Amino acid sequence: MKLKVLTYNIRHCLGIDGSVSLKAVASTIAATGAQIAGLQEVDCCNPRSLFFNQAHKLGRLLGMYAFFGPNVRWGCLARFGNAVVSSYPIVSCRNYPLPSVGEKRGLLRAEIVVHNRPVAFYTTHLGLNQEERLRQVDTITDIIADDEAPLVLTGDFNARPDAAEIQIMQVLLTPVDPAGAGLTFPADFPKYKIDYIFVSKHWEVRDTGVHDSRASDHLPLAADLKLRSTNHNQTIISDFPLCFPVRRAVALPTPP
Repeated sequence: MKLKVLTYNIRHCLGIDGSVSLKAVASTIAATGAQIAGLQEVDCCNPRSLFFNQAHKLGRLLGMYAFFGPNVRWGCLARFGNAVVSSYPIVSCRNYPLPSVGEKRGLLRAEIVVHNRPVAFYTTHLGLNQEERLRQVDTITDIIADDEAPLVLTGDFNARPDAAEIQIMQVLLTPVDPAGAGLTFPADFPKYKIDYIFVSKHWEVRDTGVHDSRASDHLPLAADLKLRSTNHNQTIISDFPLCFPVRRAVALPTPP
């Protein structure tokens, strides 16, 4: 089983040119050929992004399933957080709050059915302070440690490859580009690698690449994966809900 995944901080679809364009972000995602994408800095019902539920709109534009996991609440309506869009059915989703200083952060988990097999797909956006990120990474590793499904973790970690928080992640998971290649920020003159895709032992990494775009201040990082032929390649039993009747986008409640 082959799968192309993506991580992309979309900065509420605010491009380098200063305009908010859902179509530009959707075109960027489509151009990568990704089948599942973890998105960070996603808006919902915010005046700065014309009150769109951006996850829902991107799902519609791409013809994909979508889930939104809000972490920040502004006023009565506006929400801000992470999202997953997928060509394959998302059968369950959970939004985990992470220990945060200032802006609230979260870890979004989506269980996705790929060719009748469950895949655990996570996306996150860590804080700006290293002590905060270390606490967040400790929480993330506790959550994923017992996840037995083939696992993909995507996100903006706000940390360089030699940072302690990235080294901790590598105890459990493998980065798709262990040499630290793939500069993703800032988009117009990339100098730093702070966006990552980590995978469990179930996956073989076939290829990776950073895609050029001006639709956000980050560049998207993609990886081509292949599921290893092991006993973990089990099909889903018949009582597992294999798909939604229609493609749809759903927003999870904001954590308290």
